[in-house]
Order: sequence, then structure tokens, then C-alpha cells
Amino acid sequence: MLLVCPFTILFFYSCNQNKKITKENPAIINGFQPWEKGFFDIHHINTGGGDATFFILPDGTTMLFDAGRLDKDAFEEKYAPLKAISQKPNDSLSVAQWLGIYIKNIIPKSKDQKIDYALISHFHEDHYGSLVELGRVMPFRKIIDRNYPDYNFPFDLKEYLSKDDAFMEYLTYIEENKILAEALKTGSDSQIKLLKEGAKYPSFKIQNVKSNGTIWTGKGNEAFEYFIAEDMISFYKGKYNENPLSLALKISYGDFDYFTGGDNTGLQGFGLPEWFDVETPIAKAVGKVEVTTLNHHGNRDATNEFFVNSLDPKVVIQQSWCSDHPGQEVYQRLIYKDNNAEKRDIFATDMHDETIVTYGPWFKENYKSMHGHIVVRVYPNGKKYEVIILNDESIKLTVKQRFGPYYSK
Repeated sequence: MLLVCPFTILFFYSCNQNKKITKENPAIINGFQPWEKGFFDIHHINTGGGDATFFILPDGTTMLFDAGRLDKDAFEEKYAPLKAISQKPNDSLSVAQWLGIYIKNIIPKSKDQKIDYALISHFHEDHYGSLVELGRVMPFRKIIDRNYPDYNFPFDLKEYLSKDDAFMEYLTYIEENKILAEALKTGSDSQIKLLKEGAKYPSFKIQNVKSNGTIWTGKGNEAFEYFIAEDMISFYKGKYNENPLSLALKISYGDFDYFTGGDNTGLQGFGLPEWFDVETPIAKAVGKVEVTTLNHHGNRDATNEFFVNSLDPKVVIQQSWCSDHPGQEVYQRLIYKDNNAEKRDIFATDMHDETIVTYGPWFKENYKSMHGHIVVRVYPNGKKYEVIILNDESIKLTVKQRFGPYYSK
């Protein structure tokens, strides 16, 4: 539905596209310093609708990684007794509308206000269900997904997902609006690049690590086929699993490294095929990072021991929305520290109350924060970074807590 400016709060930001930053701008008066050139800001936005991460790169290039949507009632009916978190800040607007307001408050001001890159990790609604609605009011210069334009991995998705409203809406949106779209090129470190003043930041790089069954080797632009479509189709008896097909990225800025990987899986054994563990070859390629998101929200089929030990992050971001996030064994792997590993600071966008009650006080004590937007701000040249928790109960970007500074190794 096309919304008209005077009739909804959504266009608080759409009607003020050229508004200058002043004392009245909530991004300033509530203690959150706006992005500046040379900063690398990573906003893990909590809407209660799944994953949504917005990046402002050092030269002002912008990138969105996922824009989820979740039907809480339908989920809880289907997966009872699991519980989903409530929409944030409330359900008076759609998730896409809240995302739009948030992004409009922080995006660098320009005459042509667009998001430069919009990436979809994989085709699950809690990762891309709000993308189309958001794109109608906050246009994208380019969309990158795992399988454009053929959508044939592991088989004909246009046929298999023909009754999936989100997927068909997405295809129609790209076609009718003539959106520039591409498939992620695994191994490339130039497909996603700084578009404004890239020469000023030579140490910044986005490395494409994985898409579908293809994974970067960790050397140059080389990639290899870890599993083929027939492997998945055979195991799932004519069906398939989106999660192990997710995109993955490693983003570097000087000495600072960050990893994000959608719902990639890493569980081994229990009758699963060897290829189900995509985290191990990913981890071999990526190596140590300063910050990582948890694959699959911290579910127990991901974040295996090799992945944790290889990436050895100082800061862990859990983008959670369900009462089984995280798996208790995943949490145990994160908090364990041998003599060589980093002591981890763990942050969650929204921990369900039932999870806290089930796991007990020892669980809560090991999280730095369990509620709020999580901003990782990396300072020029990547030597120093901090974590800022913003209040998710209103559109005002009120700073709740600050952690750090941390120093890249």
C-alpha cells in the first residue's frame, strides 16, 4: 500500500529528507552522537520482527543487511509453547515503518536519500519480510541476494515458493520497479565497496564469504563449492533448508574485523550430513574477528565450537526474538575461556523473559545487555571501537549504556 505523507507518522522522516541536524533532532539531544566521516557504524536494530542491521561505512556509503518481519501470533500458534518477543517500540506502525524512522534519524543527510546496498541473507521472513515495504519509502540503489536472477538453487524457487507471499512480493517489487539487483559473488572483495570517497579509506574492505553452497577459501578471491543442490534435495527428500544457504560477510577496517552470516548452520552429528556444518569452512576462511553476530540468532544448530574458537570475538551480538534464543549449549561455548581466548562481552537485542527464567541468574549475569538497539561504532582506521545500547521503547535514540573502548588486535 502506498502511504501518503500527511496521514501517517511514517513520513515523519520522508517529509523531512533534507532536515539539518539541529538541537531538536532526537539523534543529538538524547546523547547519541551522529555518524561522522571516518566512523564505521553498525546498527543492530531491534524491532521485534527479526534481523535488521544498518551500516554507515566510513565515507557515508550505506548498507542494509536484512529487514525482517514476524507475525507473532501466527508463530506462537504454530510453534507453541515457544514465545516470540513483542514488536518494538510498539505495534502502532509496521516493522518497516519503524525501520524507516530509525534509519532516517541516522542516515547521512544528502539530497538523494537512498540506501546504497540492501542485502538479503536468505529467504525467511524474519530476515527479509519488511524489505519491500521499506524500499517503497526508503529506496535502494542496489539489492543483493543469494540467487538473483535465476532463483534456481537448490531448485526452481519461483515454482516452489509460488504460494509464499513474501517471496512473490519481492520478485514483483524488483521487476515492476526495475530495481538494480545482483547475486552475491562469493570470494569477491569489490562487489560491495565505498561509493563516495573510497580512496580516503584504503583499509576498508567487504569480503564476500559465502552464498548458497559456495564458500570463500580465505585466499584472494578464490571460492569453492562445499555442497551442491543435489546434496540438499536428497537429504530433505525433495525439499530444502534456507538456513545453510545464507550469505556471509567479513568486513574489515584497519585492524578491526566484523562477521555476519544470517542463519548459517554448524551442528555436527545427530544424523545430519557433513555439509550441514557450513560454519567450519567459513571459520577457516574468516579467522579472528573483533565482533561477530551469532548465526541463526544463537539457535542450537549453529555457533559450533570450532566457529567460536576460530573467530574468537571480543564482542558477540545476538539478534534474538524467540524464547529459545540462544541454545544453552551455544551460550556455554561463548562464555568458556581458555588461556588463549578472548573474554567475551555478549549483547542481545531482546532476550525473552521466559528464557531468563528458564536459564537462571548465572545466565543473565554473563550478558552486558539484553534489551535495546546495539550500535558498534568503529573509530577511524579501526584501532578503537565501542558498543552503544540505544533505547528501543521509542523513536528517540536515547543512549542507555556504553561499553568500551575496545581495541582491535
